Amino acid sequence: MLKTKILNVIDHMELGGAQRIVIQLIERWNCDDLELQSFSLRRSNYHISHDGALFISSNHKSRYNLLSFLELKNYIEKNNIKILHLHLPKSVFFGVLVKILYFENLRIIVHEHGDIFQNKHFYNLILKLFQNKINLFLAVSEATKMELIENTKADGKKIKILYNFIDLNKFNLEKFKNFDRTVERKKFGLNTEDYVIGFAGRLDKLKGCDILIKSIPYINIPNSKVVIAGDGIEKKELERLTENLDIRDRIIFLGYVRDMLRFYRLIDCLVIPSRSESFGLSAIEGQTLGVPVIASDIKGLNEVVLDKKTGLLFQKNNETDLAEKIELINCDESLRIELTKNSQDNAKKYSLDNYLLNLKNIYNND
Repeated sequence: MLKTKILNVIDHMELGGAQRIVIQLIERWNCDDLELQSFSLRRSNYHISHDGALFISSNHKSRYNLLSFLELKNYIEKNNIKILHLHLPKSVFFGVLVKILYFENLRIIVHEHGDIFQNKHFYNLILKLFQNKINLFLAVSEATKMELIENTKADGKKIKILYNFIDLNKFNLEKFKNFDRTVERKKFGLNTEDYVIGFAGRLDKLKGCDILIKSIPYINIPNSKVVIAGDGIEKKELERLTENLDIRDRIIFLGYVRDMLRFYRLIDCLVIPSRSESFGLSAIEGQTLGVPVIASDIKGLNEVVLDKKTGLLFQKNNETDLAEKIELINCDESLRIELTKNSQDNAKKYSLDNYLLNLKNIYNND
């Protein structure tokens, strides 16, 4: 059977939410009539081949090297690519341009992961000017769809919502039957009686870790500690903030954490204090493993965390409201049990199997 070849194009394959989506998508893809490949426009350390799934990278490391555009053009031509599935702004620009200049019948799918929320004027302009070259938009949430319509005047009929996924085989509580929480906590300087508040994400302004840190002086829970999994440009500033607030002994910066499953099992609640979020994958990960989630009440995130049903929402940028919600989760056991049960049921909707099935239908029908 002759397969339709689909190329997922992304700027680079370093760590990030969109990159994780592409990697798992290519690795788990299994379809007789559709062949998936991935092309990154910059060379990185992530360069793999797995069970016939193909990861290709440009030979150039520079972010703005236009030679990677020519490599992309040549790869499409040589491999008879029929569909470009584009992730992140640079890939969208190159993908649309290669269609205009060389392959007028190439189908273009733009997968919007959240850049549309960040007021990137050039990116928004590209989407607006070249909508007639884009066959379909994929939005990771209803909020993302509405942002696309508002910022680029995109036709709502050309936008499909494809929520991000979680691999339920990986995020499975059965794997932790022999998990000794006391032993694991000691590895990070934590005690059994500590109430551990977790944060997972990039340390930048949008992810709002500073809001969580500012809430700590208002939290009246004995032995409460905050563990921060992640790295980024704001790390030194956040460390200075903890010193200024005199709470350095209550916060542990873990840096990049490779085994996030163990991280989630260490903590008593997960806080997602983002200022902007298109979806909120870490919320689903925490919910799946039975961790109560407290999140900013913002578009995108409040589609995943339903207030008083699958978690608690606090007012954006409000550290005192966040502190109150953390205390509520800690002291109200019946609420905590109800939220945990509901959130675990809710997380099943975002399975990788459902995602792959929906994407196959999109590739075949749109």
